[in-house]
This record gives sequence, C-alpha cells and structure tokens, in this order.
Amino acid sequence: MRVLIISDTIEFSGAEESIVTLAKLLSQASDVELRFCSTRFIDNSMERLSFEDSYVINKKKPLSIEELYLTLLNPIIFTKVLRHYMEVADDFRPDIVHSGIFLSVIPSIIIARKLKVPVIEHVHDYRVLSLTDLPYLQGYISRLSYTQELKHYIQKVEFYKAVFAVGFRRLLQSLYNQCNLLIAVSNFVKKSLSPYLKPPIEVVHNVVDTGGKGRYNKRKRDKISVVYSGRLSLAKGFPIFLKATEMLLRSDTDIEIHITGRGELEALAHRFANTYPRKVQFHGYLPSNELYDLIASCHVTVHPSLWPEPYGLSVIKSVKLGTTAIASNRGDLPELLPPKYLFKPNAKELYNKLLEFFRNPDEFPPSLAIDVNSANTTNKLLDIYRLVTRGSV
Repeated sequence: MRVLIISDTIEFSGAEESIVTLAKLLSQASDVELRFCSTRFIDNSMERLSFEDSYVINKKKPLSIEELYLTLLNPIIFTKVLRHYMEVADDFRPDIVHSGIFLSVIPSIIIARKLKVPVIEHVHDYRVLSLTDLPYLQGYISRLSYTQELKHYIQKVEFYKAVFAVGFRRLLQSLYNQCNLLIAVSNFVKKSLSPYLKPPIEVVHNVVDTGGKGRYNKRKRDKISVVYSGRLSLAKGFPIFLKATEMLLRSDTDIEIHITGRGELEALAHRFANTYPRKVQFHGYLPSNELYDLIASCHVTVHPSLWPEPYGLSVIKSVKLGTTAIASNRGDLPELLPPKYLFKPNAKELYNKLLEFFRNPDEFPPSLAIDVNSANTTNKLLDIYRLVTRGSV
C-alpha cells in the first residue's frame, strides 16, 4: 500500500510532532510504502527523514501559529508548495492521501481528487469549529454563530482579518466534510466534533517518542521541583499555575519552579521568575533533548488546562520520562490520568493537589489510565487505510 502523508510543517507544535512520529512508525511496516510531504524552514533542526520529500521555505521558523498560517497561506508560497506536493504525488501514485494537520487538508483534497484516491484527515483539536480557543475556556465544545465567531476573532486580530477568518474556517470545515474518514486523537475529540462533521470518525491515540526508554532516566533533584511546560496561554491554564505556585512560595514551601515554553503570556513568566529569582527559573523554549532532561530530573509536571484539552501529549511525555503528571479535569485529560491525579482548573484546587503530592509522593507514582502502545496505533491506522481504500466506509 502506498501512503502519502501531507503535513503543514515539519516541526512546530505537538500536533506536528505527533504526525512525524506516526510517519516513522508507518515507515517500519513491511506492507507500506510511504512518502511524507511537508514544509521546512531554514532553521529547522530536525534531521531529514529517509521517506520525506518536503519543500523548504526560505524563512526562519515562525514563532506563533498566526505567523505560521500567514506564511503557509501566502499565495506565492502556497502555490509553490502545492506544485511541489503534486509533483511528488504524480511520481509516487499513492493509494491513499493522509492529511496530517488542519491546513494540509487543502492540498490533500486537491491531490486526492486529481488522482481519484481516498483522503483522510487527522483531527488534533477543535480548529475546524473555531480558529481561536477563546470560545472553549468553560470546558465544552459547541458550534458558534457567525456573529459569535467574529466577536472572538476581533479580540485577537483586526476586523478585516476576523472577517476573512470566519470565511476561511468555514471553507476548511467544508473540506473536512469531503474527506472519506476523519481520525480523532481522542474519544473526547470524536464526541465533541461528531455532531458537526459528516464523515465517520475513528479514534487513534497519538504516540510519543522521547528518544528511547531509559535515555533520560536520572536521579531526581534534591529539592522538590515542579514543571510547567507548554504554551504560555490562558487556555492552557498558565495563570492558574502561577497563582497556585505563588501560594506555595508564600507559604514557605521548600520547592523550585521550572517554566518552559513560549506564548502570549511570556511576560508573566519573566515577571514571576524575577519576583522569585531563587525559587523560579524561566527557561523559555527548550529543544526536545533539554526539555526531556529537565522533566526527567523533576518530581511533578502540572497541566492546568482551562480549555478541553484534546489530547495531553505533554502528560504522556512526562509519565514516559518517569515524572508524575497532574492535570485539570478538562477534555481528554480524565481519559489519560487516574482520578486522583486530576483537579478542577482553579488555583486553590491545584494548590491543594500539589500539597497532597508533596506530603505523599509515593502515592502518586508516574501513571497513565490508558495503554499508549505504538504497535497498536500502527495496526489500527493500517486497518483504517485498508477499510478506506476498499471503500468499506
């Protein structure tokens, strides 16, 4: 079976990382011939894959999702990228096209229609219903009216961009509905989006590659250490983390706080670290190997999402690295963690959960509530490919 995977870019966020990991797994299957098409920027550090045929954009990697979208949707860049993908597809002649992430549905649909082969779309979050996470901070998913959607976009961008975003988002939803099948990364995503999308939806959990079991196993730090790693945003609950850990610091709890990542609330991270210079370190963005070293050496990672987390990759990474993860009870997180590792997303609840962990760390070993198995993921994806190519869905 010949599979063409198309992704928006090679490395940017957890979604891109997941698709690359999935492609690596598929490349090892004996009955699959794989091509992976994406975009690269001149400062991408990830080594080129043996089955990869990506287009290089002569710019540095964008720092925000908005900048990434503006780059990829630039008419000149988009045309060149699409032409490159079509040349690869014409030469490769795939049996199925797998769109890896959101924007890649556009070239995937075009290529699949031209070659008259089926196309599936990987759904990592809720962007098909809203390009911003602002509507979902209460923890549930619903479809917005034109006016509601526009109102949320105006809080982020100029009016003309907001109007364009409304139309563009609806165009992408129509393309999703032209796919033969959708793959959701969690049961929560499937349940949330099923009422609004036409194709059948299957669940395939993302898998995590931390560079080999035991590679980052190391002795824990002498002082109890807490890590927040990820997007520094309201949706991810970063202000909740700051309030809860400040309560701990003011109570003279002997801990150290580590913050990594970037985002719109980066200034708060700098201010917090400057306020408590002996207790708090803000590392900014860390390459994977440095991030994994940090997580493996600490005692607990915190994931206080306000929005309904589609799939907690950072939770799985933490546990795979031998570090306990605690998380809010939003979205898919209750699927990933046992109940006692969960808290309601507010500062007081997080503060109490951390105190509970500090007092009895042996009662909170690194644990997941599901088995994230790469072999099962590969086999399920191959079964989906076979069903779709046979026209059975």
